[in-house]
Amino acid sequence: MDFNDVMVAVRDSASQSLDIPEKWGQGRATFGGLIAAAMLQKMMSEIGSQRPLRSLSLSFVAPVAPGALEVQIKLLREGKAASQVQATAIQQEQVCAVMLASFGSDRDSVIQVEAAAAPAFTGPDEVQAFPFIPGLTPDFTQYFDYRYTLGKMPFMGAQQHDMGGWIRLREASPAAVCLSTLLALVDAWPPAVFSLLKKPASGSSLTWNLSVVQVPQDCSGNDWWQYRAAIQSSANGYSHIDATLWDKHGRACVISRQTVSVFA
Repeated sequence: MDFNDVMVAVRDSASQSLDIPEKWGQGRATFGGLIAAAMLQKMMSEIGSQRPLRSLSLSFVAPVAPGALEVQIKLLREGKAASQVQATAIQQEQVCAVMLASFGSDRDSVIQVEAAAAPAFTGPDEVQAFPFIPGLTPDFTQYFDYRYTLGKMPFMGAQQHDMGGWIRLREASPAAVCLSTLLALVDAWPPAVFSLLKKPASGSSLTWNLSVVQVPQDCSGNDWWQYRAAIQSSANGYSHIDATLWDKHGRACVISRQTVSVFA
C-alpha cells in the first residue's frame, strides 16, 4: 500500500483497529513516520477538531509490526481556545506509541517572528537520487524520492553535524498536502547522526516533538520539500537532533526535535 492508501484506510475505518501494511519496515519495526501519521490521522478523524494542530509529542515505546494496531483516542481537555488530545497505539496488549497533540485557535498577538528562511540548496534535478536497494536500504524508503545536498549519506563518516536535501512522495499525490504527509516527509530522513558513523549500525527514535508553523494549501506531496537537520548534541548513546521542513516556496512548515538512541 502507498502512503495515501494507508491514510485513506485509517480515515475511513470506523473501529479502533488499523491495519499496518507490509513493506514499510525499518529494521525490525515499522517506519515510525507511518505510525505517527496514522495515529494523527485517526485522532483528527475522531475528534473532528476545527482548530489547527500546533504541536505534538510522541514517545516510541515498542516496535510496531505489520498487522492489527489498536489506536485509542482520548480528549484530555477542550478549552475556549485549545484542545489537548492523546492517542495510544497498542499491539498484542503492548503499548507501542503514545502521542499528545495540542490544537489551538488563532490568537491576537503583537508578537510576529518569522521562521528561518530555507537554506540555499543545489536544485533537486542537479543531484543524484538516493537509490532504493532491496535488502540494504530500509523498505519504507522505496516510497520517497530523496536528493541529498547537504552533508553525507548514512555511515559515510561525515565530519559536519548537519545534513539534508530535498524529498517528495514517489506516488501520485496531487492533492493539497496534509499534516500526516508532513510528518512522514520529516521522519523519512535517517537520523543525522548516522552520517557520522563509518559503518552500519542500528538506531531508533525514542521521542519526537514537532511544532507546526503552517500547512500550505498550494503544495502537494509530489512537490519538492527542503529538509535540514542539525545535531545539537550526541553522547552516551543518545543524539538530539533539530530539523526543519520548508515547502517549494521556501516557507518553513514544521520544526522538529528528536531524541535518537544510537547503538554504536
